[in-house]
Amino acid sequence: MDSCDPFKWHQEIEKIIGCIDSDDLPRQLIASISCIVPFDMAAVFINRGRSSPLCIYDTFPTPKAKSGINNYVSSTYVLNPFYQAHLVWIDPGVYRIGDLAPDDFFNTDLHKTFQVTTSDTEEIGFLTEDWPKGLEELDIAIPLGNSTTAEIDIFHAVDKGGFDDTHIANLELNLPIFCDAMQKYWSLKQHETHAQPVDSRIDELFECFGKPTLSDREQEVIQYVLKGHSSESIGYNLDISLTTVKTHRKRAYAKLEISSQSELLSLFLQSIETTQSEFRPATYPIP
Repeated sequence: MDSCDPFKWHQEIEKIIGCIDSDDLPRQLIASISCIVPFDMAAVFINRGRSSPLCIYDTFPTPKAKSGINNYVSSTYVLNPFYQAHLVWIDPGVYRIGDLAPDDFFNTDLHKTFQVTTSDTEEIGFLTEDWPKGLEELDIAIPLGNSTTAEIDIFHAVDKGGFDDTHIANLELNLPIFCDAMQKYWSLKQHETHAQPVDSRIDELFECFGKPTLSDREQEVIQYVLKGHSSESIGYNLDISLTTVKTHRKRAYAKLEISSQSELLSLFLQSIETTQSEFRPATYPIP
């Protein structure tokens, strides 16, 4: 990883898990991403069909920059290559905004209809009014179902070097974590008036995860892994050797039919969704 050691990243994963049923998840995702990729500002949008995007979180630093977001979601979003890709279908992934632009995007006169400034120095050839200048953009696309796409955008000043292939690789490596967390978060948001909050049962979820497939010791090890502990920390807390920790972890992964921590997180998030569904009240047709 670029700027985050494995132990710290495990802690970030624990923080993400803890925020899945909270309005704080978008902020936490951005904070966690900052541990593996440097950037200057970020924003999280929800694209819903042909409706204007909904900005659910941003770190834009000034009132003028935030005005740029307002101008974007009120009009110029229709020019955005990500929005255009969302309308057709965009696969989960990490994208440079310029790579999403159609071949003839830079030759169209459509920009003249909107309050934008054309500029050869900007990635997509124009700038929304009040939008910060000189930024390179990476977009994380997360399909949410029902013609809805989450869009996590990070921006880095071009004069600071922008983003390189290592930054993209770091994001792609952890894409399953971001997708699973955002998808579960959005699902819970859609049912929040009915669902029992997950955090009220989080300890129970940790205790039950892996039963009856795993042995008691394997389950303890996996609980610590999910809570962000390194193998060394797990050994210290359970008073077992590092070799024993790795053995239990390897056996647990085999029994769960997974091979990575990302897959473990996905499996745990699926268990949250299953539990959430079990507690969701039944609905009946109105007579």
